[in-house]
Amino acid sequence: MATVEFDAGARRQAITLPDGATVLEYVEQPATGEPGALVDRALDAPLGLPPLRELAATLPRGGRRVVIAFDDPNRPLATIRAVLPAVLGRLNAAGVGDEDITLVSANGMHPKFSREAFAAYLGPDVLERFGGRVRNHDCEDVDDLVDLGATEFGDVVQVNRHAVESDLLIYVGNVAVNIWGGYSGTGSVVGLAGVRGFAGHHGRHGIGHPDSCHGDPHAMLYQRRKRAVAAVIDRARPRPVLYVEAMTDGRGVVDVFAGTSDRIRAAAWPEADRRFVRPAAPADVVIVGLAPAFLYGPAHNPLIALTGVCFPLRLWRGQPLLRPGGVVIGVTDSLGVVDAATHPGYEEAIAEFGVARSFETVAKAGSRIGGDAALVARYRAGSAYHPWHPFWLFAEDEYGMTRAGAIIMAGARPGMLWQQLGCVVAATPSDALAQARGLVGAEARIVALPTYWSKPRIAFQVG
Repeated sequence: MATVEFDAGARRQAITLPDGATVLEYVEQPATGEPGALVDRALDAPLGLPPLRELAATLPRGGRRVVIAFDDPNRPLATIRAVLPAVLGRLNAAGVGDEDITLVSANGMHPKFSREAFAAYLGPDVLERFGGRVRNHDCEDVDDLVDLGATEFGDVVQVNRHAVESDLLIYVGNVAVNIWGGYSGTGSVVGLAGVRGFAGHHGRHGIGHPDSCHGDPHAMLYQRRKRAVAAVIDRARPRPVLYVEAMTDGRGVVDVFAGTSDRIRAAAWPEADRRFVRPAAPADVVIVGLAPAFLYGPAHNPLIALTGVCFPLRLWRGQPLLRPGGVVIGVTDSLGVVDAATHPGYEEAIAEFGVARSFETVAKAGSRIGGDAALVARYRAGSAYHPWHPFWLFAEDEYGMTRAGAIIMAGARPGMLWQQLGCVVAATPSDALAQARGLVGAEARIVALPTYWSKPRIAFQVG
């Protein structure tokens, strides 16, 4: 037997695992270079595009419009702090003045930045320098959205007008393990989308579709739909979007890629596989340590905690990580409560599932709850997620919730919302393991992910 320290909300918890259990965590590897040098290399030799300074020098004189969009604070601070100064320096050196540049937070359906949050994320000097030209995207602002038609999948392409109509659009993002297949990136598709644009790639027929939940990340339906939207955006512009995407770990930036979305994907994904994919065997039980907050807010929110344990189940190559009917255990101190001020629509969506126990029924309720004017107003005021947001979580969690025979939250406070979600609450991890063995057998093969949400996420080559 071995004792392993797991994340358990605000604390760490030692859990004794039986012999044969496999513990998988992110393992640091050497950075490709010093962050500043990596950024310089990427911007001076983008993949599929001229160097940034040359791109900027070709812009029309007078009334130039440059937009720098960037991932919201759910993504690592290290990326924007390393990349933004280098981007601004090259633009200024090419004759693009600060007055020609607008910075846009690509927050999609996530809460908007306050001025204080902008200062903390971008740096107070940047906020002071650009003032009112630092702005939030609003997926409901019809005056600041433009419809670009539809993709071959029939998905409406509705995106931020400032970004699309700019002379040069630079998107600063990240390459990280993505629940919907492969790795994140091409952030303009999601972060700058309008509410109608989300409906295609983010619905149950997109991220929740079985074709988005198999072992070939390049061929997953969500990734194909995302690439199609990105292509429409590029065709609508005078020049393709220049993406600048970083890989990060606890040390900060470890690699940087710049260029067109397709060229970055071809170069970055093999490197990401090397850093973030770990070998694993199929498991009867998967145990996930849950940090106090991750992805979309605090783990006290039961739908976020549920997403925390379902997320790794989709990240397999070769074979599924969890055997059919297996058990997933979350280690947490979650109170099982929703803050309606910051996560409107969550309780309503959970209640729908609790009554119907049907993902199809929940998806159909999205237009009613996601379109509720009072709930939408909270998002537009700036402090809350959009009320459509919980429906995307149900879509991404459907795979794990249907594959698992039981989902047990060890250490959570019992409550109605867990029951509505179909989760079982156990007092301790030991109790949860005992329940799991009762379901899958005493010789269950266990995979433990003790720091899945406090270290960079990993994917699994299962065989």
